[in-house]
Amino acid sequence: MSIEIRRAREEDRERILAISSQIWDGYDYVPNVLDEWMTCRSGELLVAVLDGTLAAFSYRTWVAPGHAWLQGIRTDSALRGRGAGRMLTEASLERSWRDGARRVGLSTYIDNQASMHIVEAFGFHRVASFVYLEGDLAARAEPAPVAETLTEDEAIRFVAQSEFLAAANGRYPSGWKFLEFGWAPEAAIAWSPYRIGIRRRGRVESALCASRRSAGADCATPRPDELDVGVLSFLDGDEEDFPALLRKASTDLGTTSWEAMVPKSGDRGARALGALRDLGLRSWSEFEEDVFAYELDRPGAGSPSERREP
Repeated sequence: MSIEIRRAREEDRERILAISSQIWDGYDYVPNVLDEWMTCRSGELLVAVLDGTLAAFSYRTWVAPGHAWLQGIRTDSALRGRGAGRMLTEASLERSWRDGARRVGLSTYIDNQASMHIVEAFGFHRVASFVYLEGDLAARAEPAPVAETLTEDEAIRFVAQSEFLAAANGRYPSGWKFLEFGWAPEAAIAWSPYRIGIRRRGRVESALCASRRSAGADCATPRPDELDVGVLSFLDGDEEDFPALLRKASTDLGTTSWEAMVPKSGDRGARALGALRDLGLRSWSEFEEDVFAYELDRPGAGSPSERREP
């Protein structure tokens, strides 16, 4: 048995899509981003070829300087257990270290036990857990305080001191990517360029950070059918302010529905979780944690905060 790891080629497209069709009953996101993955210079799409057959693939991109991100790790269900996924992960790590990564991260859904087993065997540690939510907001008509645009510095200060970030073990979400906020606050907050808050007596007491969902990858151009979905990265402060913040965000962004990653670990969760449930967003898992963020630091490396002089 031989396994070859190489970059994907145009002739691999049909086989990649065939493997993707096995995921989530055919509703995998990979077909929507494959064009970008094949051409984006900042990323790398690798495939594992087992005895001449493309058996697995994965994509590597960057979430911040020195911080690589693996996603879309897929193995043909008929070829699992033959080492293709493991060798692909090993090659992705080696190439990430070679290209200057000090940390590699990834996320996975709760039912993807095979991927969790592989990455944990390589030393990845689960660093945070989230509840994935999606849906349309319920209508609310009561009077609401006025939400105002926040500067990048205001948003960074509020997020850094928030209970939301503490519940996320310091990880800031955008879709299915997660970045340690202290690693690169500007890079994290840039994921959500729409930032609003409610001030009282000159102090920001509640804040929301969001974006529109794009087709997926770093080089992606948003599709028209993707533009009406809002990606909620952050919501914290006074719960009574949340409906007003979300309604203004929906109006400003032109969104009809939302998706969100809300931190939760056991009995500890962000206050946004209950509020979003009451506002009509749905969970795939009865509002229990179902998305896990993993990280692996290069030996001898770590986050910038760990490398600072005392």
